[in-house]
Amino acid sequence: MPSSHINTDILVYSGLAGLLLGIAFFLFFLYRRIRWTAAIFSKQAYDVPGLLASLRNLLLVVLWSALFGMILFIGFFLRSYYSFTHEEPVAQIRIEPAEENLTNLVTLQQYVSPDSVITGKFLITGDQWVLEGDILKWDNWLNFLGLHTRYRLTRLRGRYVQTRDEISKQQTIYSLVNAENHPLWRYLYEYGQKMPFVNTVYGSAAFQFASEHKTFLIFVSNSGFVAKEKE
Repeated sequence: MPSSHINTDILVYSGLAGLLLGIAFFLFFLYRRIRWTAAIFSKQAYDVPGLLASLRNLLLVVLWSALFGMILFIGFFLRSYYSFTHEEPVAQIRIEPAEENLTNLVTLQQYVSPDSVITGKFLITGDQWVLEGDILKWDNWLNFLGLHTRYRLTRLRGRYVQTRDEISKQQTIYSLVNAENHPLWRYLYEYGQKMPFVNTVYGSAAFQFASEHKTFLIFVSNSGFVAKEKE
């Protein structure tokens, strides 16, 4: 999906470079004033700008540093905002109500990669569809550096709003993976929180009503799966 995000790397690197240059200018200014002060005490001549010119130079250095410091701050702020509000599209679900009561045809498209999409059609019984999966959430500072949440989609099923219907009525559930008890994910569930750089590993689900012709986009965010109706 196209992104309208500002390139925060440009802001951060240019702000940092400008700020470091401003610090260098300030240190050079201090060096000349110290040399001038030492020259006075030693009664030696040392060419240095006058008081007004020195104040002007100092003001320019402060303004330069403030400008690039602000650019650096904006870059870090936007980088944090984009990192913690990032939503990656992972699937699309299209609902087509069937003739039978509470039975719907669900077309699921999984975005395996930018150039690879897996499409499947499923008959779902219930008031709602549910898409389930596993989530690996990194530590927040890794999100800030650009490392996004890892996931896998595991099941598509139907859901009833009333608990009594969940108990008594027909259930439909489909596996979306070949190895449901994958050893890697099983290990992550058991020991993930003890591993460095991992915040938590858990299951997540997104569900919506399935009674109308609608299309939903499924995203993975820092907090799990998110379903949004496609306009």
